This record gives sequence, structure tokens and C-alpha cells, in this order.
Amino acid sequence: MPTYDYQCQGCQKMEEHIHSIKESPEILCSKCGSTMKKMISRNIAGFSIKGGSPSIHWREKRQRIAKSEKLKETQKQKYDNISVAPNIAGVRYDSWSDAQKVAKEAGLNTESYKPWVEKEKKKTKGIILKSV
Repeated sequence: MPTYDYQCQGCQKMEEHIHSIKESPEILCSKCGSTMKKMISRNIAGFSIKGGSPSIHWREKRQRIAKSEKLKETQKQKYDNISVAPNIAGVRYDSWSDAQKVAKEAGLNTESYKPWVEKEKKKTKGIILKSV
């Protein structure tokens, strides 16, 4: 429980009293019996503010979101133009299926080519080739 300073309105005597912050007791002076007035103390040792207000949390969250959005935009600009091209030992091929065939003939593992070959098939499925 916190300690409060009280001053007598009659004889100006100072006393300390301990009570809950919710209480507002009427304290009488032990010397003259007059009522005592609660003083504002400069000694706030032991007083600490814990946590924060909802507005602080909201502001911090907004700053984190803005920072995250900025990072996403930077990464998009940096990595959007990078394309993965099929190649084996530095030799570039026109399609993933061609690269997969060459890798298979060379005795290499072709598991990593499968998703790219499927993606390539889906792209070319919509294209109709016309012979002239």
C-alpha cells in the first residue's frame, strides 16, 4: 500500500499515513485534533507505469505493418524480374522438358524438373500452333 503525506490545517504538523489509493479517509491531527489535508508528494520512488495505452499498441502495430509492407515492396522490386531458366552444366535449353530429357540421359536426378515441366505444359496447353 502506498504512503501519503498529510499536513494539519491547524498546527501545520506533517504526518505520513498508509492506505489504499482508493480510500480517502478523514485523518485527524494527533497533536491538535484538527483535520489533515493530503499533500502532493514529490517522492514517487517505487511508482512505475506498466504496460501501455491502447493507442501506443495501435501505433506500434501500425508501424510494424508499414515496415512489413515496405519490405515486401522492396523484395518485389528486387526479385520480380528474376526468371528461372532451364540449364544443365551451364548450357541453357529452350524448355524444361528438353532439359529434363538431357539430364535423364546424363544420369542426373530429374525430380526437381517435374514442377517446372508441369507448369510449362499448362502454359503451352492454351496455345494452338498453326502451320502455314
